[in-house]
Amino acid sequence: MIMDELYTFVQSKSKKYYVWTSIGVTTTGKKFYFYHLSKRKTVEELFNFNLDLPKVDRVYSDENFSYHNIYGDKVIQEKSGITNIIENLNSQLRDKISYLVRRIRAHAKSSFWLDYRLAIFFLRILVFIELYV
Repeated sequence: MIMDELYTFVQSKSKKYYVWTSIGVTTTGKKFYFYHLSKRKTVEELFNFNLDLPKVDRVYSDENFSYHNIYGDKVIQEKSGITNIIENLNSQLRDKISYLVRRIRAHAKSSFWLDYRLAIFFLRILVFIELYV
């Protein structure tokens, strides 16, 4: 499992929201994508996201303290070629969903619409994988 988080705004810059992203990779190489939207970047929010994820042997992430608190010895916290995969996903999210671009005025008006746009993005990834891979 590879995990990371990014932040955006809803309504104004004072109302930050965090998008937790994760990619699960099976032993055969098949990828599964997950996301979770939260108002805070805390251990409790990561724990809530973890409840929806499959159980894994290893977790690759950046140096966010929350990952070590949830996964303990399973977490490998370093920048590497594996964490570049999730950073690429986050880059695609910012590129394809205008709500996530921090330097323009196209911010989300509500968390509902932000969640809707994220769901559509991940659904398109699923359809693409089923059709072309």
